[in-house]
Amino acid sequence: MKMSWAYSAILIPFLGHAISFHDLSEQAYTVSGDLIQSHGRMDAIGFEKDAAMAGEPLSIETSGRKINANVPSDSGQQYGVMVDYTMKMPSLRSAQAYEFELQKKGTEYEMSVQKGQIQVALKRSWLMYQLEQERNAVLTQKRDFSYKAFQVGEKKFKAGRLSQMELLRLESEYKNTLQEVAAVMMEAEHAQHYLKESVMSQENVIVDDMNFEFIKTAALEDRINNAPLLKSLTARIEAIDAKIATLRHSTVESVSFGVGMTQEPTQNSLDFRLTVPLALSSKNEKKIAALMSERSALVHMREVSKQKLHISVRGLVEHLQEREERIKVLSENENSYETLFTIAQKGYEGGVIGQFEYLASKNAYYDARLRTLQVKQNYIEEMSAIEEKLGGIW
Repeated sequence: MKMSWAYSAILIPFLGHAISFHDLSEQAYTVSGDLIQSHGRMDAIGFEKDAAMAGEPLSIETSGRKINANVPSDSGQQYGVMVDYTMKMPSLRSAQAYEFELQKKGTEYEMSVQKGQIQVALKRSWLMYQLEQERNAVLTQKRDFSYKAFQVGEKKFKAGRLSQMELLRLESEYKNTLQEVAAVMMEAEHAQHYLKESVMSQENVIVDDMNFEFIKTAALEDRINNAPLLKSLTARIEAIDAKIATLRHSTVESVSFGVGMTQEPTQNSLDFRLTVPLALSSKNEKKIAALMSERSALVHMREVSKQKLHISVRGLVEHLQEREERIKVLSENENSYETLFTIAQKGYEGGVIGQFEYLASKNAYYDARLRTLQVKQNYIEEMSAIEEKLGGIW
């Protein structure tokens, strides 16, 4: 019953209104399979630590035998009991506790990476949805103007001022815009579908505090140095150091103390026992050598990964800066094309400008707007590629 209620709560259409990107991300975390698995791993580490740190159980050893001695007075029953308690060495116990803490720390970094990936995907989908909405607005306007031009063309055709070929051209332009609008609406639905799937919502996802912005590169060096990938590798190196420390303290893992009593036909005795198991073979040394080899590989991997991040991210950031300048130039050019289209539209409706000149100015204007949106889309995709490498949104 509780599971059914929890599942129903997830499916509540809580996104019927605009929400913040933070709330959207938090909801996506709760239904992420990777994060659910990581939370389970975190709980498992806690239980494993509790089991390793728990005291060893008492052990009881009993014995009994029938004695038939040559001297009848020495014959009889013999009974013995011994109670043992095993104590783990404090240095080994401390080393194991630290090892488990580092395992938890490593899992936390993995979860941080997973959350970063979720945020990057959500941000990209939302910005792409907004972009497709912009593109839809442009193409819808283009469609309306095309239909209006087609209506004017029909009147001119009936009045004998326009040829049938010219009318068919206007009709073809209008039908093409219908297809363009349908295609861009489908792309917007795809982006929205991903957002709804990510948070298991039945309603459209609307984010009220995230719009398209050019990124600032002032803190780029810090972001590279603090990339979750590098932190995760550092945590793995520290975990190996802890394993090595545990192995080095495991030459004497535990000490057993025992006390008991033996009842014999001729006497009773109080017995004491001390057991110190020694691991003096080369087994631990071989394990340590294997871990040291793995550690060296991870250290090298961390350095290489950091260098790759510097090279790839800086190269992508340079491309973004170029795209940013291009978007600004294209936006300024739109004004010029809009002015020409306005003049051409009035001239066409007044019979001063011909059909082909009108169509050329109209298409040039809308193509200019669509070019700006295409470069903007390229910017979003490249920005997402950078954020994926850095493990989080900018």
